Amino acid sequence: MGGGSNVAKLAAELAKHKNLHLTICTPSEVTQNYCESIGIPITDFNQASHFDIAFDGCDSLDSNLNALKSNGGIHLSEKVSAELADEYVILAPLQRVTKILSPDIPLTLEIDEKVIGPIQKQLNELKLRSKIRMSNDIAGYVRTASGNLLIDCYADNWGNISFLNDSLAKLNGVIATSFFENLVTLALTFDTDGKIHKFERKIDYDKI
Repeated sequence: MGGGSNVAKLAAELAKHKNLHLTICTPSEVTQNYCESIGIPITDFNQASHFDIAFDGCDSLDSNLNALKSNGGIHLSEKVSAELADEYVILAPLQRVTKILSPDIPLTLEIDEKVIGPIQKQLNELKLRSKIRMSNDIAGYVRTASGNLLIDCYADNWGNISFLNDSLAKLNGVIATSFFENLVTLALTFDTDGKIHKFERKIDYDKI
């Protein structure tokens, strides 16, 4: 299980069923602490090599089930979860699903602090607006569990996000990006009335 309020709701439901015999792990410290507080044992995420199914939230999801998972800042380990899972399922409000990813949500880069200057130069050349994420708790930068920085990148629209993401992911010092392309297999979304809307990824077998 990843991070976010919708994953927490799933955990709360699982906690009601004591005989499921599930092995659960999470890269999110918040999710881990919550699960343990409601009686769900958590195994070490770093020891996992395969998941039958992974549940996660997202900040924006397009019609092809590509996602931006930027706000939590743990997209490196969440992307590992997605790649190790047979099924990667997104839980999110229906309004987060749009034809093109929302420009209100940044493409977030996890970067090594030593390459801030060169990366910001590349971002300017790609016509992206960017800012290093600052902490709300201390007068300093937000740092990931690995001690890296987060840069939030914005564009007028994300119509060419695949190209931008590929370009940025190749830069020295970029550890991970928050764009999840061709990883989500299923999205379970809910509207304001609580009705569930299901979206499945369409596979183009000619490209396999």
